[in-house]
Amino acid sequence: MPRNTTKPSAAVAKFAGIDYHKKCFVVTLGDAAGNVICQEKLSSDLESVSKVFGERQGLVCAIENCRGNEWFVDALKACGCEVRVANTYAVRLIAESRCKNDKIDSRILMELVSRNYLPVCYQPTEEERLLRERLRFRTKLMRSRTQYKNVAHALMDKENKGRGIATKKGRKTAYEQGELHPERQERLQESLEIIDYLDRLVDGQDKDLIGIAEKNEAAQRLRTIPGVGALSALLLVAEFGDINRFKRAKNVGSYLGLVPRLYASSDVSRMGRITKQGSGLVRRILVQDAWMAISRSPAFRSRYNSILKRRGKRVAIVAIARMIAEVAYRILRDKTEFREELLTLG
Repeated sequence: MPRNTTKPSAAVAKFAGIDYHKKCFVVTLGDAAGNVICQEKLSSDLESVSKVFGERQGLVCAIENCRGNEWFVDALKACGCEVRVANTYAVRLIAESRCKNDKIDSRILMELVSRNYLPVCYQPTEEERLLRERLRFRTKLMRSRTQYKNVAHALMDKENKGRGIATKKGRKTAYEQGELHPERQERLQESLEIIDYLDRLVDGQDKDLIGIAEKNEAAQRLRTIPGVGALSALLLVAEFGDINRFKRAKNVGSYLGLVPRLYASSDVSRMGRITKQGSGLVRRILVQDAWMAISRSPAFRSRYNSILKRRGKRVAIVAIARMIAEVAYRILRDKTEFREELLTLG
């Protein structure tokens, strides 16, 4: 790979900025003052990582958070480097530039980390990463199943012969007695076979995940919250990670994007829609849990009705979702269980 360096220097590298890609990465090494020592472009493989970082234990490395960089981060740590994963969006706001390329990005990361200005992300443990991936995989299976159900309904609706296919019995009837045009009937049968297959996969995933939740003490404590089931509790445990990284309960709502945007200028101030930062999956699950919570808990229902009168249904249910997240934070932090009488009612 081509090599691009600045003027030779005897300075010792203390910091590194890494612009990572699937096939290659650009690294900028800097001294204790943040001055560039050299830049290099290498293939993304273990040999190249060992070549650059193998003899530089204690090097502070900055790398942007992106898909597929987990192995790279693990390899850097194995070389004895300190790794700080940058918040991509925050870095863009700090270092917005008209001229952008891999070398500039790498240099900016090095300069930010050397000055302790680098906005960093939480680095989940391997166990947390695997659990998140498994929960997301289950969600993708369910979305795929819904897509093929929509395909099947569309095929039957074209000839006004719609049938219920939510159950195995209904799918069997549609499979055997669809009475559609031969081409549509063939596609209908293939879609129903895929739905049955996805059903088996989802059931298998649910069984395994519920088993994991039953053995997880934190998840079991969260299940004491009205409306929160085994999978929801496990998802919250996986997404929160180290609960001590949040200083207050309000930080959890912000982390999940459940807080409203603030528009303020001079003496004018108004609240907008929620920020929708963080995991969209967690927000959707929390909203689903919120509907269950207001039907099971008098405290949640009272809070919902209070907001409903002033702000409407959508704002009210999102507020309950945020409330559940904040209650979950306190339960995980204090290692306790849900107590209805401790809920703060507005």
